[in-house]
Amino acid sequence: MSGKKLIEARLDRSLQNQIKVPTLGKAFDAAVWARIEAEEAKATNPGAVPSRAERASRWLAISNVVGVSVTLAVALYFAMGSFAGIERPAVDLGVPMPVLPDEMVHRSVAMLGQVLGLVALLFGLSFTSIGRRLRASFS
Repeated sequence: MSGKKLIEARLDRSLQNQIKVPTLGKAFDAAVWARIEAEEAKATNPGAVPSRAERASRWLAISNVVGVSVTLAVALYFAMGSFAGIERPAVDLGVPMPVLPDEMVHRSVAMLGQVLGLVALLFGLSFTSIGRRLRASFS
């Protein structure tokens, strides 16, 4: 053997002696087979109790359907008012509408415009090199 192969063989033996691989007992084998049988039972019996992820997925789908339905109903309600031939149904909640002074509305709109402008500016800056460095310093 050449010197290089001899060194590689010694290093290989040394590495094998350093790594202690645990032997797997009968309990591990039994657990693996039990898990395989459980998966097969689930596949053959679809009426079994759904898993936690399946239940969560179902509730998420239900909440999405409810959200879409409510959104469509509200959009339809306001769209009916914009068409000339269709009258919007009157909804009386029995609560008087609040009356805001015109000056308060103008100040609120002006401040909202400034806040939205600042948020848009910060959002745009977050994609620059300075913004990336700032985000990296906080995480």
